[in-house]
Amino acid sequence: MRDLFTSFKDNCGFGLLASIDNVPSHKNLEDAIKSLSRMMHRGAIAADGKTGDGSGLLLSIPRKFFTKVAKKDGIVLPDIYAVAMVFNQNSQDFDTIKEVCENNDLRVLYSREVPVDIEALGEQAIVSLPVITQVFVAPNTLMGTRRFDALVYLSRKEIEFKLKEESDFYIASFSTSVISYKGLVMPTHIKEFYKDLAKDNFEISFCLFHQRFSTNTLPQWKLAQPFRMIAHNGEINSIETNRFNVASKIKDIKSDIFSQDEMKRLLPIIQDGMSDSASLDNFFEFLRINGMDFFKAARSMLPAPWQNAPHMDAELRAFYEYVSTCFEPWDGPAAVSMTDGRYIGCVLDRNGLRPAKYIITKDNRLLIASEYGTLQTPEEEIVERGRLQSGEMMGIDLKYGTVLKSNDIDDYLKNREPYAKWMNENMIYLQEHMNNPFSRIDIPEKEVMYARQRYFNITLEVIEQVVEPMIVEGKEATASMGDDTPLAAFSTKQRNFSDFFKQKFAQVTNPPIDPIREKVVMSLNTGFGEMKDILTDNAEHAKRLKTVSPILSFEKVQILREFGDEKDPKYDPSYKAKCYDTTFDFDLKMSLNRLVDQILEDVKNEGIRTIILDDSAVDEKHKVMPMLMVVGRLNKALLDNDVRNLVSIVAVTGEVHDSHMAASLIAFGVAAIYPYMFYQTVAMIAQRKNPNVNLAPILKKVRKAINFGLLKIMSKMGISTISSYRNSSLFDVIGLSDEITTECFPDAYAFLKGLSYDDIEARIVKVHNDAYSKETGNKIFPLNIGGYYKYLDGGEFHDFSPATVHAIHKLSLSGKKEDFNQLKALVDGRDKKFIRDFFELQSDRDAINIDEVEPLSEIFKRYSTAAMSLGSISPEAHECLAEAMNTIGGKSNSGEGGEDAVRFDTIKNSKIKQVASGRFG
Repeated sequence: MRDLFTSFKDNCGFGLLASIDNVPSHKNLEDAIKSLSRMMHRGAIAADGKTGDGSGLLLSIPRKFFTKVAKKDGIVLPDIYAVAMVFNQNSQDFDTIKEVCENNDLRVLYSREVPVDIEALGEQAIVSLPVITQVFVAPNTLMGTRRFDALVYLSRKEIEFKLKEESDFYIASFSTSVISYKGLVMPTHIKEFYKDLAKDNFEISFCLFHQRFSTNTLPQWKLAQPFRMIAHNGEINSIETNRFNVASKIKDIKSDIFSQDEMKRLLPIIQDGMSDSASLDNFFEFLRINGMDFFKAARSMLPAPWQNAPHMDAELRAFYEYVSTCFEPWDGPAAVSMTDGRYIGCVLDRNGLRPAKYIITKDNRLLIASEYGTLQTPEEEIVERGRLQSGEMMGIDLKYGTVLKSNDIDDYLKNREPYAKWMNENMIYLQEHMNNPFSRIDIPEKEVMYARQRYFNITLEVIEQVVEPMIVEGKEATASMGDDTPLAAFSTKQRNFSDFFKQKFAQVTNPPIDPIREKVVMSLNTGFGEMKDILTDNAEHAKRLKTVSPILSFEKVQILREFGDEKDPKYDPSYKAKCYDTTFDFDLKMSLNRLVDQILEDVKNEGIRTIILDDSAVDEKHKVMPMLMVVGRLNKALLDNDVRNLVSIVAVTGEVHDSHMAASLIAFGVAAIYPYMFYQTVAMIAQRKNPNVNLAPILKKVRKAINFGLLKIMSKMGISTISSYRNSSLFDVIGLSDEITTECFPDAYAFLKGLSYDDIEARIVKVHNDAYSKETGNKIFPLNIGGYYKYLDGGEFHDFSPATVHAIHKLSLSGKKEDFNQLKALVDGRDKKFIRDFFELQSDRDAINIDEVEPLSEIFKRYSTAAMSLGSISPEAHECLAEAMNTIGGKSNSGEGGEDAVRFDTIKNSKIKQVASGRFG
């Protein structure tokens, strides 16, 4: 299971400054520092006034300065060399650096401890201050620049791996073209701290700069930005997906730069224990070192929104659709500046959720920053000004001194290869092979149907509260935010396995995405097929089956089967399919392992590429392994066996009847879902009202509801595309044992240990017996009544039951002790339903006399409501909280954005006003 404290994310100020002609000067450095210093409001600062979350510069190597410094130390630097900027505490680390470099045909020329002034640091920064050393390295034999760059990168990766247990060791940069000066220092003091930067002969031609705002972590020297190639303002909300997919894709890569043995030595590509921005940097650097074009690498990872852009140039759209077969977007608010020494540029996320504004000056320099005015450049010196729009990119070819606007980059990318031709010849859309979608739905015999509905927990309440609103409205019903039911692990009633999983949401920095108003940037487009070598460009990458939604109709499942059936004319080995029954008789864990082992064997030996997991064989003799458990266990096994990139997983299941259930399957690896019991239930309801009803529009309507529910779930995490959500594990697991979470859901956060395989199997057996018993089948009401969503006698426990609510009202009106005791008895008598019920207060202190307690009027002054923005709750609720607090003498908090001025000086006025800072630009 994943450690709770490893999800580091930032929100910051950033920018770049470059001489378009690539002419070095000290003025470039001075202006970069000046621009950075004027974005201090975008970072954090400790009470000591000097410790921040980190700031830094990624600079072109100051060759004149280093030549003079080395000469002073008796060293003549060659024309070609690399410099490593090392943070560490252990002097023996340099033995490892030297050893690894020598093994890779490199030689260490010399090292210098970087002169610093700790007076520029705050107390907290000094405590963690590393020794900062520059190590100069050159080729040991004659080799080309490209090979030298590759060996420098390989050496750094091997050094990192060998010293991974040393938490203080970090290589900030190791390159032939750039060097990093960064740390826990305020921008206004960075020149004072790094004495090198004050030297007039420290001349640079370009610089990335960054001021970090760490939103949920303590400051660390190594997490200051820029990293080795990028500086990032924002957060990558899809980072778990991206890290998973890098691990799955990397095994089959064949590099023109590295041998197969060297490729193995590069692993892991994503450095452990680092931030989302660092992971973005890791992968971008990997692609560039392996020869991928600078702009293609950037646009593969951070593409423009192309799926719902009908007016986009067809050739450009073909490029983006082509790269989507190999890359999912690194999605989330992002303004990213990047450089490899030859090119420098900036790209904005598809939603435009972080600002990037630029000016080009008469002295032929480009400045991009989070805001205008950081240099206070006189208007007459500005040739051009502008801002990047959503999904746009801007850059410079430093070799030829050419500024490239977004259209220039688009034109360049779309003409690199015949992408449109490749897509037209190889990409297949499933809907093209359908005549009448949703024309067929098989409904089993009534008794079989009822038994299955009971087994899959489709109750009368589910039909009334969940399914029927979808049929009528084409969207999921609106429900209250509160959940007063026990956790699934504590419940004594039938619960869905997905109830052990709670959706995560981006609660730190990013503004929410609106799935209605920002639908144009969101996409549920889903592909099937092998993921090829991402470093190559060829027509094979375009060979994919595509559909517009991961929620499939019966017809689309059949088409998938046809493309994967060796006996069918449509057959293609890239989609070879096999169906796997997920029912079992006994021993859940053994059955699960046996199934997964069989699938692995078939993938490796039979070339299976489309895995169809099917639980429709459930009957009175066969129970079903929880589909989510099967998917999680299989997904991990495929990754561990280096075959995850080869296959697509399809779930044919009765366990899905809402978007939460669908999202959980997708988050743990499913490409698509056929929710047969959901469709059959919808058809049963519709035909009960009208036996001759046309089911197709109704089934389309409910699928639309599930689709929109998926978009809402994704939007809460700030993720726009389903490909960036798949494999994300963006759920908290509550109430499953370490064994289950480790084996099936290793990348999810597990907050509370709980049920084992045996416990889950015992629940399955009970549900199965109840669903298929004759007594149940002979009841007047063939389905269970429910009670999960609303209180019902005999249903799930609700903390705010009618009896409890009545007791609260009675007490609030009377204030009598006997009424309090009645309420207390109701609460204390509920048994162990919530985590707090398992705790008992232990105190060795004697009770104090009630006369010593402050009067209620004084206690009430300390009451304060949580900050809930108007909109997150209704105006009525917002005003009610304010009125209640004002009535008793407490304080209500308006939440970000404040409240309507008409409430001022009334009983509905919030005493605490909270106004958003505008930090997001």
